[in-house]
Amino acid sequence: MLIEDGTGSGARAQVSAENRLQVSAVVGDVFLHANHHEQTAFVWDFPGYDYDAGDTVIFLRNNSNIELRIAHIYLYSDTATKIQVHVPATPATPAGTLITGVNLNLQSGNVAEATAYQDETANTQGTILHTEYLAANSPISIFKENGYEVILGKNDCIAIDLVSAGTMAYGHIAGYYHGE
Repeated sequence: MLIEDGTGSGARAQVSAENRLQVSAVVGDVFLHANHHEQTAFVWDFPGYDYDAGDTVIFLRNNSNIELRIAHIYLYSDTATKIQVHVPATPATPAGTLITGVNLNLQSGNVAEATAYQDETANTQGTILHTEYLAANSPISIFKENGYEVILGKNDCIAIDLVSAGTMAYGHIAGYYHGE
């Protein structure tokens, strides 16, 4: 069997002295690939607001048939609180302040097929995926540094609750559409 080098020149791929195929690979983050090549990376940002104890500061539902992979969550609070990232029961009609996802590839016209709300009030907390302590005035990043992501299929949701009341909270969820 002959393996061509892929350049169209008809040359054969090289083999090492140990009889192994020599290859050159580009290794990169899937989020960055989705943003650059597929133009399907988005951020849902919620501006600062005065939140109550137990508020769902952000709610996000995937409306696409393509998986939405949540790669990064960033949160800030002026008050020490516990963060609860959870899978809510999908409300029939989400309520709150609508958030529009912004494509992170500014050359793209792709639009996020998702529903997102700040200060969402119609969901019921379901399975808790992640709990973490947030110190006052100390922003925190979740998932990115931990090396995992949450995958949302069509109509799947994720929400973030802050347990203690505070006078200022803001943050974002970043994710990308990628189906394999």
